[in-house]
Amino acid sequence: MVTALYAALLGIFFSVLSARVIALRGVTPLRWLAFNNYGEKALERSVRAHGNFVEYVPMVLVLMYLAEVSDLSDMRLHITGLLLLVGRLMHGICFGFMEFNMPLRVGGTVLTLAALVNISISLLIVSI
Repeated sequence: MVTALYAALLGIFFSVLSARVIALRGVTPLRWLAFNNYGEKALERSVRAHGNFVEYVPMVLVLMYLAEVSDLSDMRLHITGLLLLVGRLMHGICFGFMEFNMPLRVGGTVLTLAALVNISISLLIVSI
């Protein structure tokens, strides 16, 4: 299943974002993941990266799964999955690990929304 591949890859990155938040809260075993710590703002941004991931990824994965069981082409599913994966990596790295990077932030948002629109329209067409 194509959706399972992207769900697994995104799950791994979600674990990294989660560990980053835990590390910035001061948990000693994960101290190595608290690099580039610029104080309270780093924690705030990491929490938002984590939260934003949770806000978008499940919806796109559900739509991908529905499209996959509706026999949407694997190519379209891979396009959606890659858009989502790269978009979430860009956005998560920008917010979770950096103080500021507008190209990563905007690029990540655009790619994520492109994945959402792509799979929504594809699913609509397959359903008609």
